[in-house]
Amino acid sequence: MFKPKKAKLALALSLVLASAAPAFAQQTSASVAGRVQSAGEPVSGAEVTIMHTESGTVSRATTDANGRYAARGLRVGGPYTITVEKDGKVDIRENVYLLLGETVSVNAELEDAQRLETVQVVGTGYDVFGSDKVGAGTHISNEQIQSFPSVNRNIQDYVRLDPRIAQTDKARNEISVGGQNSRFNAIRVDGISTSDAFGLESNSMPTPRQPISMDAIEAINVNISNYDVTIAGATGAVIDAVTKSGTNEFSGSVYGLYRENDWSGKNANDLRPTLFDYEATYGGTFGGPIIKDTLFFFLNYEKYKGKDLYIGNAGYGPIGSGASNIVQISQAEIDEIIAISRNVYGFDPGTLALPALNTETEEYAAKIDWNINESHRASFRYAKAEQSQANLQGFGNNSLALNTYHYIRDFNFETYTAQLFSDWTSNFSTEAKISYRDYSAVRNPLANLPAIGINLNGRFLNFGTEANTHYNVLETETLNASFIGNLYLGDHQLKFGFDHEDNDIYNLYGPRTFGTYTFQGIENYRNGISSAYRMSYPRDGNIDNMAAVWNLKTTGLFLQDTFYITPNLTATYGVRVDRLSADTPLYNEAASEAFGYRNDASMDGKSLVQPRFGLNYTFDTERQTQLRGGFGLFQGAAASVWLSNPFSNNGLGYTDYNFSQGITSFTPDPYNQPRGTSGATQSVDFLDPELQQPSAWKVNLALDHELPWWGMVASAEAVWTQVRNGIYYQQLNLGAPTATGQDGRLIYWNARGLDPANWNQAGTGSSVGARANRLTSYNDAIIARRTTQGDGEQFTLSLTKPYQNNWFWQVAYTYTDANEVSPLTSSTSSSQLGNAPIFQANEEVSARSSYVIRDRFTGALSYSRNFFGDNKTEFSVFYEGRKGKPYSYTFDNDANGDGRLNDLLYIPAGRGDVMFGSAAEEDAFWAFVNEDAYLSANLGRVAERNAAFAPWVHQFDVRVSQEIPMFFGHKAEIWLDILNVGNLIDKDYGRIEEYSFPLMRGVVEYGGIDPASGRYVYRFNTPDSTSIYDDRGVSRWALQVGFRYKF
Repeated sequence: MFKPKKAKLALALSLVLASAAPAFAQQTSASVAGRVQSAGEPVSGAEVTIMHTESGTVSRATTDANGRYAARGLRVGGPYTITVEKDGKVDIRENVYLLLGETVSVNAELEDAQRLETVQVVGTGYDVFGSDKVGAGTHISNEQIQSFPSVNRNIQDYVRLDPRIAQTDKARNEISVGGQNSRFNAIRVDGISTSDAFGLESNSMPTPRQPISMDAIEAINVNISNYDVTIAGATGAVIDAVTKSGTNEFSGSVYGLYRENDWSGKNANDLRPTLFDYEATYGGTFGGPIIKDTLFFFLNYEKYKGKDLYIGNAGYGPIGSGASNIVQISQAEIDEIIAISRNVYGFDPGTLALPALNTETEEYAAKIDWNINESHRASFRYAKAEQSQANLQGFGNNSLALNTYHYIRDFNFETYTAQLFSDWTSNFSTEAKISYRDYSAVRNPLANLPAIGINLNGRFLNFGTEANTHYNVLETETLNASFIGNLYLGDHQLKFGFDHEDNDIYNLYGPRTFGTYTFQGIENYRNGISSAYRMSYPRDGNIDNMAAVWNLKTTGLFLQDTFYITPNLTATYGVRVDRLSADTPLYNEAASEAFGYRNDASMDGKSLVQPRFGLNYTFDTERQTQLRGGFGLFQGAAASVWLSNPFSNNGLGYTDYNFSQGITSFTPDPYNQPRGTSGATQSVDFLDPELQQPSAWKVNLALDHELPWWGMVASAEAVWTQVRNGIYYQQLNLGAPTATGQDGRLIYWNARGLDPANWNQAGTGSSVGARANRLTSYNDAIIARRTTQGDGEQFTLSLTKPYQNNWFWQVAYTYTDANEVSPLTSSTSSSQLGNAPIFQANEEVSARSSYVIRDRFTGALSYSRNFFGDNKTEFSVFYEGRKGKPYSYTFDNDANGDGRLNDLLYIPAGRGDVMFGSAAEEDAFWAFVNEDAYLSANLGRVAERNAAFAPWVHQFDVRVSQEIPMFFGHKAEIWLDILNVGNLIDKDYGRIEEYSFPLMRGVVEYGGIDPASGRYVYRFNTPDSTSIYDDRGVSRWALQVGFRYKF
């Protein structure tokens, strides 16, 4: 629907090639710089030739009056040969490898040609020391990519080598930096955003599996706090990867990977859960010259199949199933519900058995590199990935789902990019880039039915079509263009330019259009008497009226100066300005007047000035030592879905029929659901006029020192963040409170909700009503607001032995603490409200982040040796030991009557402080409290958000690989990945225990307020316990074998 943008791409591409001026390829190339001296004095006018040995690509530079030279826009990797010449004096440096997004420092000392000795550059301390090193980050080389284990074959498995990055969810490939939301990271491949810009995925990518093969990636660069003014689009990590290119030699590979479900461990019940049948990946790469020294190509293809493989909640089963986590629902209850569905209502609700569905991906790409001449180099890349992902839904500590509740998500991700690197003079160069991205994600249900949930004494059985899957289609088209210029003026290097993004969005999100029902018990289901019913009906019956169709543009301008103050001291300072242009939602006059905010507010015209400063001081010591640091303001990007909600929920596109007490009829026909008039409401989303894109101040300070043994580097680093613009949500249709709890909590229940006589032990109320004084013609009226609260701090100690003499190792410890107002866990504003533990409804309170991994120890080792002739044997291991995720003690139902299950627990001061439904409940409650360290230490207080932590997690991942000689002098490689190897030795080791999403531990049910004393009445049954998180088998050992033939 956005195909005109492809015409824009063609026009812009022609402009790039004609004028070399519209685009900057952020973090897609390498740079080299240095000083040339002779007899200790700077040499001006020396000619520096930088040649990429394998492709013959040549760049030239000339030293200035201070003997400095620099070259940018170079190929990543190497080897390079750098030759410096003047007046018969020469210095040659060979085997130089350049790093993605980094400036490698290579100094030279000119000598007479007859006394010349070529210097072999070995070791990789370059990624630590250098005059341009100021912020926090990590470079990951192709050697490390090939060495370390990764069953998921994604960037996230490698960026964990940075001790500041934590994999907060290994099954979903979620990573967090400094306790920040994973959606605040940015991932780019060849300068193209490979981020989850819309915000539906947890892995910071647009697809569940990485849309580009790791075999196509040359190197990865991780920026935590890089103060370069070109860094944009993230307040978390900015992760850049660059793909491989062809050389003057034809070369390639054919590879495959395989694992089976049987190649995994058993759970605590001595059973091996069936999560899939097998996973198989195969692919190939091929590259070489089209015209030697001038034109090169590189191709890659990869196909993946996960037979019977799903992502989503797993490891849950009914009583007697032997699952890792048992939900207190019997198979007899499930069978009875299935029989009623078939015999009374005439539809098939499915069974607990997983349907035979596969997860599949196919990805292919082509890249052309063109050495136009010694002053200009271009590259072009096309890539496409298609994925079909089977999803599980509806499982949890207190819920199971029949297989009609699951769904398939189909993805399409297609990208085009063109880059041009130009040296116009010896002191002026430019880099230009333009790219186009076409993306779609569509949910396809396994059945067309209403969403149905049956409450079985506080445990739910879900079936039908999951509510958010009734209609769910996303399409985006994104055009990026950028340009950067580098001007060298003596001791100053000026950088300037712009970048621009134009994003068209179509999002058809039609939840509940097939109807959603909740039934209290089996008999009520048999009789069609629901306890809650909700249905969304599009205006005029046209589903397209529920779609959000809008455009968002961002334009950035930047200017920076790098000042080489002395040979030891370098300062970088600059400023970046970002400005937004956005469409506005359809205006709803009635809702705007009712709640005092215009619903058509947007971020249109918002801008942010971002100053940045960095400093590096190199000590005059025998071994390399540097002090580095800086500060700066960084604007990220709110997930587009958060900004899209006001377009979807404008109160005019559909009517929300909400019967909170249920109805007395039920039909499984999704296209003939009851509507009526009495339950008709609107739901409206608002953006506060003060809301801006997320932004944060960052400060870092670090000391790096090379030790006298094996080139080891010791580092100590601190990184601080402070939120400047954050986002949180408030309910405008809350209504006036009806009571105040004994802890000062405002209560919004109606009279029946306050009366203890209407609550049972399970915490279920009879005819109770939340938000008693709300405007009944509206359901939700939720506003996204700006907050300036939130901060973080990270302290890291690390010891690294760079890769040299066939081995590399690293050990590190990182302490992280961070605070946030809202965890922003979800895509809808309603879920954002419900997933943030609170004391008072609508409060703006900063507390410990849900993404914090407070203590994290890591260790990495890679060792290789030729035991069998010239065939390499390699062993690598990655260790992570971390404190468990934080969690909050909460009520197990809605305590304050705001319609959300997120109320922080009031911990009674002692017996008699609150009332109970029975003496037995009270005794059981206090027995539980006395055994709990946090609760017993905080009597008489409201529990703090995320104050407690789940148990520690320790896991080792191992890879063993062996080269094998093949015909024609070629070689092959076979390897074995063993994940969570400790669990192979002891099945209780390496397990991930945590509280289910959204990290709330329900302890007791609210049961009303005693009218005589004003005390709470608590109803106590079974508090939540930790579950074994085993999605994708991450709490058990697993094996994977791989093979690669290289030619």
